[in-house]
Order: sequence, then C-alpha cells, then structure tokens
Amino acid sequence: METEALERPADLTIWRTLPASSPLAQPARYDTLREALAAAAGALTDPAKQPWIITEEGEILSPNWIRTYLN
Repeated sequence: METEALERPADLTIWRTLPASSPLAQPARYDTLREALAAAAGALTDPAKQPWIITEEGEILSPNWIRTYLN
C-alpha cells in the first residue's frame, strides 16, 4: 500500500457477527485511512465485530487484510 493512501479518507464499517441490541453495522467516515485502521484495530479485539474498510480509491480491505497489515 502506498504511503499517500494512508493520508486519504476512508470508510470503516464494523459488522456484528452475533445478534446484539445495537445495529448490525456501524459505518463511519474517517479523514485518513490511518485513522480508520486504528479504529479497526480496536474492533478486531472483539470476536463479534468484523471491520471492513473502503478506501477513497475503492479498494475493499477485509478483516483478514486489516489484521495482517496491523501485524
């Protein structure tokens, strides 16, 4: 991934894998992909949450991609 891409906006949606009283998906827009990745890292600590990111370029980053990138 290009360094410039980390400074562009990105959308993060956290999908719930288990039934909950809150919505099944929590979408949010971040000013940078770097911020979206940081928020996704927090979601990855909960097995009931699956973060997906869509970059400004239209790339879809899956939970596995995010986990690999962060490690």
